[in-house]
Amino acid sequence: MTLKYKIIERIRFVIISAVLYFCLDYFIYETDFLQCYSFVGLKSFLPVVLGLNYGIYGVLGELIAILVKTYLTGIGFPFILMECIIVVIMGIGSWFLWHIKSYTHRIHFRFWFHYVRYVTIVVFFSIVCSIISNILINNLAFEDVMIWNISMNILVGIPVEIIYAGLMNFNPVLPPLYEKGRRITLDYDIVTTLDDNPETLQKLHADLELTAEIEKIDLKRLFEIQNVIEELYLRILKHNPKSVIDVYFNYDIASAVEFLYIGKRYNPFFTTKNEDDVDMVGLNIIKHRALLSFYDYSYGLNKINLVL
Repeated sequence: MTLKYKIIERIRFVIISAVLYFCLDYFIYETDFLQCYSFVGLKSFLPVVLGLNYGIYGVLGELIAILVKTYLTGIGFPFILMECIIVVIMGIGSWFLWHIKSYTHRIHFRFWFHYVRYVTIVVFFSIVCSIISNILINNLAFEDVMIWNISMNILVGIPVEIIYAGLMNFNPVLPPLYEKGRRITLDYDIVTTLDDNPETLQKLHADLELTAEIEKIDLKRLFEIQNVIEELYLRILKHNPKSVIDVYFNYDIASAVEFLYIGKRYNPFFTTKNEDDVDMVGLNIIKHRALLSFYDYSYGLNKINLVL
């Protein structure tokens, strides 16, 4: 990943976080729906969710949204300060603690200890924020911060994380101490490279069969995964014959595949003028069997994500 691409990606995280927080904060606040103080409410799950996935960039986006809301509403300084404290503590705190206790640095809820880790982090930082709210606001704020943070992060935060991080197989932004060290170990089930040599595809198929045996994936499901990957591979090589494709496969709630290759822009999910009947059959197989598909092109890098 180039430096320019990484910078653009981080800016995107800030913008996404700001928009999400503002929409779920400002409009709910204006309707006074299920909200006692301006710093808690339905949005109370966002600091942890955005913090876990986007780290400091998610927190920065939320702080920007808070400033915009302050300008539009004129909420008093103590309440805005308390909201900023909650966002920073819940977001940055959960970001660091999750990765300190994680060997794979992936955010998912595949086993029971993932739930225990998440709930423990949420409860701990909720207590910290509640104590601060008691000092800055009053004892009623203590109860509200505690109740809203814990309830929203369990009832809403966990399902959102399962869908976003688990289903979409999103790679979280890691704290700097991990990015510069040797402790990064994203738990991909398969990491390999494909090129115009058919043996590379055969090796990937063999790796998928081994993963299916370990993860207890049935043969029909395995065939569907292999079929979609092969069709995608063939479509890419037809338009970029000399491509060297980095492939990352992970099985969690669903199967997620990521293709990365340098070359001219080509979105394999769209038809072109030169498509024949065989090509259309391959494209229909991909569209029929993929739950989600995503294509991005930045600075010569083609990025394709599939959830199967």
